[in-house]
Amino acid sequence: MNAKLIKYFQVPEEAYSYMDIMLSKEEINLIEKIQDKKYTYEELLKFIEANFDLDSEEFLRSCYKRGVINKEEVNRQIVYTSANVYTRLAFFAQYEGELWKSIPEEDRIKIDRWYVEKYAHGAIPRLEEIKKGTRKLIENAYFYTMDETLELIDEVNHELYMVPCNCKSISLRCDKPKNVCILFEKGINSEWDRGWGKALTKEEAKEIILRANKSGLMHTSEAEQAICNCDGCCCYPIRASEIIGAKGIWPQRRYDIVWDKEKCVNCGICAKLCNFNAFMKEDKTVSFHENKCWGCTICKDHCPVNAITLKKIVDN
Repeated sequence: MNAKLIKYFQVPEEAYSYMDIMLSKEEINLIEKIQDKKYTYEELLKFIEANFDLDSEEFLRSCYKRGVINKEEVNRQIVYTSANVYTRLAFFAQYEGELWKSIPEEDRIKIDRWYVEKYAHGAIPRLEEIKKGTRKLIENAYFYTMDETLELIDEVNHELYMVPCNCKSISLRCDKPKNVCILFEKGINSEWDRGWGKALTKEEAKEIILRANKSGLMHTSEAEQAICNCDGCCCYPIRASEIIGAKGIWPQRRYDIVWDKEKCVNCGICAKLCNFNAFMKEDKTVSFHENKCWGCTICKDHCPVNAITLKKIVDN
């Protein structure tokens, strides 16, 4: 493994053996040459033309789309610089899934663990800023009910688009639907700006929410960037929150789950859907373990006898 690539693309040891799968030879060469320098679009085109025998515009477009390079705004001007493995991995798993799956499972698990730990520790300063009042929100800030999520779609004044769930694409811990992430962030380095995403009408977005809900996927959002529909085993905010001890804070719990034991008919639907094993069915009897519950509210929508209701947490 080239020391320059490790340094300038921030390659963790877990991924050393797989850079030739995640990056082309030309991309590796580009990273090693530009290192941590910043270039305007025109400057980087000229650099590529001088150092590579290929279509400079197409290569630059491809590198940005694949998460190999990033954009930055410096003095109101967009410049380009090397990205890193953390950025590249999501696009690699989302859009080159078969190549990602070709990496031995044992090593994929190690890379996934590195990724979620990096994400978790990167979230700590942002959560601290929220506590201090210097930051308003963090991504996936709140759990939303299905009805609230549908209402949010009506209220959003941005164009919506769908991308594959990066959590499920990287972790590969389950086979639940992946094409369920609804984004509305279109700034630099967003999936849309890089050339990904399928544009959605509001009705199409609502259909995704309903399908996700039917599959037991929970809804989280901060109402500014995205509506995520994920599950307890793959969701990076959930897994990161567990690592840093932020359960109930991120995503913020807004409802308590109220289970009416007398009304329950022990059908077990809630136990099958629950992302956290808070509802369990043993010996034909359902039980609710409140200490395991994150308050995602997905169970309430599926109880056939309305034995599950929600109690709004007043502080929210």
